[in-house]
Amino acid sequence: MYQKKISNVTLWYLLILHIRVSGYTGTPRLRKVTLEDILVLTNHTGQLQDQTSSRTNTLFDDADDIQRQLDNEARDRLKFGRPKTIWVFHFPTHFPDRNSIDEDAPEDQIRYPRDLILRKKPRKEETNDEETAIDLMTPPLPPCLDWEYSSQGRWDKSFPECGGKSQSPVDLPIAGLIKARGARSLLFQNYDVQAQELTLMNDGKRVMLFGEWKSAQRPLIYGGAAHSRRYLFHSLTLHLPAEHTVGGLQYPAETQAFYVSAEYRNLEHALDASPSDPQAFLAVANLYKYSNHSHKGLEELLKLSKSVRYRNVSIKTKSLSYFNPPFKEYACYQGSLSTPPCTESVLWLVRGRTLSVMREAVEEILLKTQSSPQQMSFRTVQPLNDRKVYLFK
Repeated sequence: MYQKKISNVTLWYLLILHIRVSGYTGTPRLRKVTLEDILVLTNHTGQLQDQTSSRTNTLFDDADDIQRQLDNEARDRLKFGRPKTIWVFHFPTHFPDRNSIDEDAPEDQIRYPRDLILRKKPRKEETNDEETAIDLMTPPLPPCLDWEYSSQGRWDKSFPECGGKSQSPVDLPIAGLIKARGARSLLFQNYDVQAQELTLMNDGKRVMLFGEWKSAQRPLIYGGAAHSRRYLFHSLTLHLPAEHTVGGLQYPAETQAFYVSAEYRNLEHALDASPSDPQAFLAVANLYKYSNHSHKGLEELLKLSKSVRYRNVSIKTKSLSYFNPPFKEYACYQGSLSTPPCTESVLWLVRGRTLSVMREAVEEILLKTQSSPQQMSFRTVQPLNDRKVYLFK
């Protein structure tokens, strides 16, 4: 009898719990609970069973559902909030070959490379290699005649670019140079080929050497700081004393070999294209220090400069290496022409090791320069500003 009462109490408790879980709020109609009702509400182990699944319902079901919902929301945020991947394709720039250009095609359908835009001439003139060599090597008339070294402080009045922030020459620092690693060697081609003609010119301001070679034998530089670009020799200028300084020290002499990028026909065309080409020119600076002997090339230039003034004189032909020997170590920086119009499109290479010259060879000329300001043949050093100087070995 006692066990039967306990069983009835348990059944009533389970029935009330079922009503609360199902959310029924009306007035229940009491009826006798049968054994089938108990089997529906419970399993054989006496635990509550999920009405929608055969799985046993536990206290962690609600927590699992909430966690599953949070996981789905987080997955959705990652799916739609993740940044997209952008593919960038670098296609090589195509420069048409001169021989592949159809001159009979309409003008608006022809795309010329930069050098053809600068000079559009009949093809029959371009095939004359001999004339091309003379056009490049023969100096044109100086584009700027109304300037003097003695008035260089006012150059920017007539030539605005002379007041720029990347001017040359500069004072090269002794320390703090950036070492270039893994660079190609600087290559000097046709430096031992003897010129067909050499001309020395003294216009009263500077002494310049020009030469003429066959088209396939013109001296050129490429590699190193110039990368794969080819620069053709144009002229060599003598400066007494030197323009570039090292750690504030000025050397007694300097020669500057000037080159024009091979994609231009001559100096004038390169100057026209220089606003959009920061390395249209290349210049090599050779510094000389006093010693007990003189470099043969500089010694000959000094002797000839005494007798040549306001005229051009043909001298005995030699190779370019006689005046400007090749080298391996050099400092490099981005600069400008050291004379008006001071175009800031020159890649400067300063030889890492000085050459030698006897004091007697330059002392007489230097004394004349110091006594007469009009005889100055160098520009004072310009601020380096934020330019970097690189060291190549």
